[in-house]
Amino acid sequence: MTTVRNFVLLLKAQKCDENNDKYDSKLMQEGFVVKQVKTLEFEYKNLDKLRISLDEPEKFSGIIFASPRCVIATKLALEGSKINKKWTLKDNFVVGETTAEKAAQDLDLDCSGKETGNANNLADILLQDKDKYDKPFLFPHGNLKTDILKNRIQSELSLHEICMYDTIPNPKVEEELKSVTNCYTSIPEYVVFFSPSGVNSTLSYLKEMNINLMKLVAIGPTTEAAMEQLGLNIYGTAHRPTPDDLLDVIRGKIKESV
Repeated sequence: MTTVRNFVLLLKAQKCDENNDKYDSKLMQEGFVVKQVKTLEFEYKNLDKLRISLDEPEKFSGIIFASPRCVIATKLALEGSKINKKWTLKDNFVVGETTAEKAAQDLDLDCSGKETGNANNLADILLQDKDKYDKPFLFPHGNLKTDILKNRIQSELSLHEICMYDTIPNPKVEEELKSVTNCYTSIPEYVVFFSPSGVNSTLSYLKEMNINLMKLVAIGPTTEAAMEQLGLNIYGTAHRPTPDDLLDVIRGKIKESV
């Protein structure tokens, strides 16, 4: 086994219909060799239930999209129709830049919160203006969501929650990992985890490559906490899910080691 310098392995969920992955582009511009392995897949459900709520914007203060998958679920529920224009007059929120871009692209919704990066930060923004909101927020989510946002705001604000998708491991994850590492002989210098479920679906295979030879990076505090619970040695954490934040983590650690 050989550790390949500047080889970054991104362990991400399936792409959200993006032609160019921003993490790939950013890291490659900086001279890194980047490979991706899809860790998760998503099965959408409850589209009829969400469609009913989307047809009743007057009942809500706005929509909260916690991930790009929530935007995709909303688009699927609309069945090719445009979202009711009344939603554009609401206070709609997202977690992260990618989700904000997806909401603008797919739903023509301008959402606040792209700078938040995680549920805790979004809760701070919502609570700052809590007196404005006398109706619940529509909150489509996945089956593995945490209750961080709900627990932070429930004494002041309410959510109308609809579980829109199930997260399942990619059945070909072992095959894909072997492909990008030449059957576990080319060890990536950096391995980047994007979610707790991504950690769980790949960890046993990474251990076959000697995980101690890799620099493990977490995207977000939730992923960081999951890695800590498993006793993993975390090289660094990008506290916002952006390519620049990830690059800062890698660059910062490199500078410290010089």
